[in-house]
Amino acid sequence: MKLELKIFVMIASFFVVSVVVNVASADMFRSTLFSLNTIYLDRDYTDNGVKSQSKATDTDLRLMRIEKYWSYGAIYSLSSSDASDSNRTSMGLSVGYYSEKDFYLNYHYFFSSKYAFGNSSEYSKGNGYEFDIGFLSKVTSSFYVGIVMAIKNFNYTESSVGGSVSSISASHKEVIPMFTFAVNLM
Repeated sequence: MKLELKIFVMIASFFVVSVVVNVASADMFRSTLFSLNTIYLDRDYTDNGVKSQSKATDTDLRLMRIEKYWSYGAIYSLSSSDASDSNRTSMGLSVGYYSEKDFYLNYHYFFSSKYAFGNSSEYSKGNGYEFDIGFLSKVTSSFYVGIVMAIKNFNYTESSVGGSVSSISASHKEVIPMFTFAVNLM
């Protein structure tokens, strides 16, 4: 499925859920929200009698200040996969929109990103962006749970393999659903 079609299906799905589900307002205006967005995948494969496993996690830690619909903040993103023996660490800044009915859109710009793989290989001098769309539902007066669909894109310009550094042009694109756990700090 092409990326454009995936984006359309994702937005349409969230729209349908927002129309069908009538939930209470999240009451987050003029607040500071800390959130953990994460997913863990554990896969087992058997191909012609050969068994293999794959475990992967993707986690975003966010601190967002919400001011009457608009938000700004910071993001720290971690990703790892044992199948490719890789991990990515990225830091960035965020802006977004939060509706009165738990729906939100965020754009994150990563000014720093590193991708390590294998025993001694690393892509560095990376940057990128993330666009996400999600919902939060109030559990208590300051705790929320929800879902988010994130579209991530990272670009790297330097590679280090066994101590040897070279210029590269590498791009990583991902579409990731995640669960959200958030705390309203103020």
